[in-house]
Formats: sequence, structure tokens, C-alpha cells
Amino acid sequence: MKNFKQVFHALSYLQYPFLLIGLFLLFKPFFRGFDYLFSNPEFLFKTYSNVLIFFGLTLSFASLQDSGKTSLRYEKRIWQNPKRAKVLIIVTIFTIVIFFFAGIFGFIMKENIFKEFSYGSLILAIGLLGYLKLQIEMYENHKKSNLKKSNKESS
Repeated sequence: MKNFKQVFHALSYLQYPFLLIGLFLLFKPFFRGFDYLFSNPEFLFKTYSNVLIFFGLTLSFASLQDSGKTSLRYEKRIWQNPKRAKVLIIVTIFTIVIFFFAGIFGFIMKENIFKEFSYGSLILAIGLLGYLKLQIEMYENHKKSNLKKSNKESS
């Protein structure tokens, strides 16, 4: 079973190519020039819908990583501090709600530019939902490790 988990942890590294593609698409419209963007706003919405899709995929694959490990020092400071962790979780929940309802609202509206944008918004909300699960697991793991450290120090 441990090897099966390692397959998912290895798949989590696919988040990086998706992130790079999303970042490229984020800046792609600016290479066309502002005159083109003002005359073709649908290009901007279609491109940013794709950005949201790739960022949603990034977060989906990031949620496959090992929740028992943190690779960055600032992550440890966040997850070891209950107030910071709770704030980050609340911000993530708020962001999920915004993108989810923006996606649903885009589907309700008649055929327009926002309908295309709603696909990306929903995929990002789903990716954030998986990432929220990872955040909660990381918070619980760090809370347990802090309890173990405090028990060792007190004995």
C-alpha cells in the first residue's frame, strides 16, 4: 500500500508543468498588445479561462503530494501556528465559494463571454477543493508533531 501512495506522490510533480503552462497563458495576451485586447475581449476571456483550467489542474495534482512533509520553511511556520493555518484555510474556503458561484453564474447566463470563463472557474474551484483537503491534512499532521515535541520536552 505504501508503494501505491508513492505513485500518487510522484504524480504530484505534474503540478509544475501545468503551473508553467498556466503562467505562460497568463501573460500571453499582453504579447498581442492592448489595442488587440480592447478590440477582441473574447480572446482575453478564452485565454484566462484556460489559465484557470491549468491552475485548477495544478492544484489538483498538488493535492496528491505527501501531507506529512513540508518543503518550504514558510509552510512550516504557517502550519505550526494554528491562527495562521486557520486563516489560510478560511481564505481558501472563501476563494472556493467565489470561483464556484462565478462558474455557476456563468452557466446560468445566456450565451456570452462569461459562459466560456465559467468552465475555468469551476475547474479551479474543484482544484481548490482538493487543495483544501491537503491543507487540512497538513494542519492536522503538524498539530500532531507539535504535540509530540511538547510531550518530549515536558518529560
